[in-house]
Amino acid sequence: MKTLTTFLGAALITTAFGSAAFAASPDAYVVKFRNDNDPNSLVLDSAIPTAISISGVNAEEVTIDTSNAAKWEKGAHEAFDRNIVPVFNKWVGLPGFAAVVDAKSKRVIGCVNARFNAQEMANEIRKMAARATGAAYLSNASVTTKSTQCPPAHNVDPGN
Repeated sequence: MKTLTTFLGAALITTAFGSAAFAASPDAYVVKFRNDNDPNSLVLDSAIPTAISISGVNAEEVTIDTSNAAKWEKGAHEAFDRNIVPVFNKWVGLPGFAAVVDAKSKRVIGCVNARFNAQEMANEIRKMAARATGAAYLSNASVTTKSTQCPPAHNVDPGN
């Protein structure tokens, strides 16, 4: 009986902690570049998780925070763990926006910033994730001045 209890206990622990390893990988990463001193970052802190939730997209939020050295290093590890270091290197130190990255190709699809409300971000993230997976999406004509174009690279190699 003791062996059966031990076996069942081990099976439960394996199921509880091992299931995350088998979870589906995201279709997109929403890489938020932030800093505590940037007012736009504070807007994005609440808007991005809400937008991802509303969008219904299989996306993962990745935070690159340059508020202090420890957070900077944590962000570098987050980027490394997801194999998106070039995205980190391009914009680290430039806060106040989020880049949507195709999780498979690691290509930047577009960006959103604090000028978008959570619903608008959700719509843009949904469209960008659809592009990443090759799915069709509905696009409405708009006269908005908001753009999903990413900011210019913040960190440029002076040798190139």
